[in-house]
Amino acid sequence: MKSLVLLTLLALLTLGLCRRAADGSASTKDSPISEAFVSRRASAELVQRQKRNAGYGSGPGAPPDPLEAKREVCELNPDCDELADQVGLQEAYRRYYGLQ
Repeated sequence: MKSLVLLTLLALLTLGLCRRAADGSASTKDSPISEAFVSRRASAELVQRQKRNAGYGSGPGAPPDPLEAKREVCELNPDCDELADQVGLQEAYRRYYGLQ
């Protein structure tokens, strides 16, 4: 039974391929399949990629994060880092290093 199904599928596949080759293999430029696909060069001209990290604040015009220096200092102290997870960075920094 499996061999009969396999043989039938192969026969249909062969018939379809032969029919395609006989119908118009010379006119592949006019076929609807050729219109569906675009070359890589044409698509690269159409679509412009965004630059990496655009909009994440790391660009030259972005203002620096005012808490970044405090965050780095607090991360180096394991106790301050743990407390920052519980009460927040500003409060943990204030408790360990005072108002600076």
